[in-house]
Amino acid sequence: MKPLKIITITLIITACHSTKKSTSVTTSEPSVSVAPPPTASVSGPAFRKPADGIYPPGNEELNAIKIQYADLTLEKLKEGHLLYTQGACINCHAAQNIYTYGETQWKQIMDNMALKARITEAQKDAVYKYVLAIKAAKQNWDK
Repeated sequence: MKPLKIITITLIITACHSTKKSTSVTTSEPSVSVAPPPTASVSGPAFRKPADGIYPPGNEELNAIKIQYADLTLEKLKEGHLLYTQGACINCHAAQNIYTYGETQWKQIMDNMALKARITEAQKDAVYKYVLAIKAAKQNWDK
């Protein structure tokens, strides 16, 4: 029987974008690290935005939606993203492809789902503007 090799695997779990917890498991081999996925603040050819439009917003998304909502902040978009991907929106179903529906359809979806999810008007507004910002940024890429 071969001796057990020791492997140290460090898993980084990101919760709520601000608290990081790490867990170590010891077995035998070289150290392997699993990092959290890149955020929208990463730019350039190395970062590819997901085809479903579900990713954290950055300045590109904020600038794209500021045409419609001049007083909107990146913090509000990030709040919408968190609600959509980790909060009330995923209690009953997975986050939906943002590009599937148009602005009018999203408005109807948000009005309906906000009641079921029991979110406030401010939270509903944050999710809706997050979705619109993602769609607006994509329209800019497609030009």
